[in-house]
Amino acid sequence: MKTRRPLIALMIWLGLLASPLIHAQQPGQALLPEANRDFEFDYTTLPPMAFESFEAAAEWADVVAIAQLLNVDYEQTRELNAKGQAFLTVRVPYKGVQKDEFLIVSSKGFEDHVCYYPNREGEGQRFLVFLKRSKNEGEYLGFKPMCQLQVLLTDTGQYALRYPFDSNTPVPEGLVQTMQFGDPHARIDATEWTSIRRDEHQQKFASELSEDSDLFQKYFYLTYTQGVMMYEIRKLMNIQAQPRIHSKQM
Repeated sequence: MKTRRPLIALMIWLGLLASPLIHAQQPGQALLPEANRDFEFDYTTLPPMAFESFEAAAEWADVVAIAQLLNVDYEQTRELNAKGQAFLTVRVPYKGVQKDEFLIVSSKGFEDHVCYYPNREGEGQRFLVFLKRSKNEGEYLGFKPMCQLQVLLTDTGQYALRYPFDSNTPVPEGLVQTMQFGDPHARIDATEWTSIRRDEHQQKFASELSEDSDLFQKYFYLTYTQGVMMYEIRKLMNIQAQPRIHSKQM
């Protein structure tokens, strides 16, 4: 029997408001959700899969959406993520969810495909997510890379899937465009990287290297330059539009 969605929502947003498990990162900032360790989260492991197309991935998934990272709350062992939750908000729903819906993605283990999200920086990264429902409503499961394909804002404010993808999911070559991104996550501070690592990133992701300096040191940045517009990816997913129920229909 599934646990009702309000139960999880209340446990996180209401039941923990007076607890140190929820806190503001900075004065005046909105409270960020963190996990209630007394709740029985679903840590079922999903084996990684390769999909021959975005349509196949969308057919497999219960939930497909562009979602923005709110926070992560992972328990660690020797500074490695061991288990925990990520919290995201749906920005663009494609299947199984509605806009602004709250997603909890649970993960456990040390394998490379386990769906741990990066720590939130600034406004939080956006991802195209393909997820399966867990035994608890409002909680989901996934695996890398399909649970977190990076979505960036272009300089015109449109969503684009960063290319090359972290997955091997094919797309027609004509859909890949050289782009200017207006997204802070399109630029990586690679100052602490070795030159070999920077070169590898440029070759793998077609990123552009730029430099800056001050009186103390030189800084290196890598900027993504290619993507596929999300309206093109939506066509490739071939998901039927979700019906909207208006008050006159109820």
